[in-house]
Amino acid sequence: MTTAVFFDLDLTLLRYTAEFETIFDRAVPDAPEGAYDRYLSVFFDAFEDLAVDPYAVGFEALTDEFDIDDDPEALVARYAAAELAATTVPASAREALVRVADRRPTGILTNGAPAVQRAKFERHDLTDVVDAVVVSNDPAVASRKPDSGIFEAAETALPADDYVYVGDTYDEDVVGARNAGWEAYHVGGEGPDGDPTDDAPDDPASVESVADAVARILGEDGA
Repeated sequence: MTTAVFFDLDLTLLRYTAEFETIFDRAVPDAPEGAYDRYLSVFFDAFEDLAVDPYAVGFEALTDEFDIDDDPEALVARYAAAELAATTVPASAREALVRVADRRPTGILTNGAPAVQRAKFERHDLTDVVDAVVVSNDPAVASRKPDSGIFEAAETALPADDYVYVGDTYDEDVVGARNAGWEAYHVGGEGPDGDPTDDAPDDPASVESVADAVARILGEDGA
C-alpha cells in the first residue's frame, strides 16, 4: 500500500515575515486612500473565480480607478517581489518535508496563482524535494480547496493507494481533505499578525507543527 502525503503551502510550510498590507505598501508606496481595500476586493473576487493571475486583475482595477503613476505589469512585478521577500520556511518544516519525501510520494496542494506559488517554491529550493505541485488557479486544475476537484487533481498528479493532507486551515484543508476520502492533519498556526488562522474545533488530528504531523505520519511519535 502506497500512501502519498500532500502539504498546504502558505502558513503551513511557509510563513510570512510581514502583514499583507505592509507588502502592498512596499509595492505601492504612497498609495491613495482606499486603494488597498479596493485591491483586496478585486483580487479575491478574481481569485475565487480561478483567474490565472488575480494579481494582474487587482492592479488593473487600481490603475483604472486611482491616480497611480505605474502600469499594472510593473505593480504586479513589484508586489510579487515584495511578497516573495516576505516569505520564510522554518528549518523544522523543511527538515520534516525532506524526511517524509524520502519515504513517501510527496506533493504540494495549494490554493493560489500558479506563477506566484511556484516562485515561492523556487525561492526556497523546495521544487526538487517534492514529486508533484497542484495549484488551484492553474487552468489544468481549476478547483479550490475545499472543493473535491483539487484533491482529485492531486490524485491524478501523484497516484497512490491512500492520501494524507497537512494544512493550517480547518474548513478548507481538513474538512476538504476528509470529504475527498483523505486522512488529514491540522497544523495549529498563526497569521502574519500573530492571530490564530481559524477557530478549529478540538480534533484528535490537530498538531502543533509540520514536524509533529510528519512524525505521526511516519509513526515516529511513539504511538
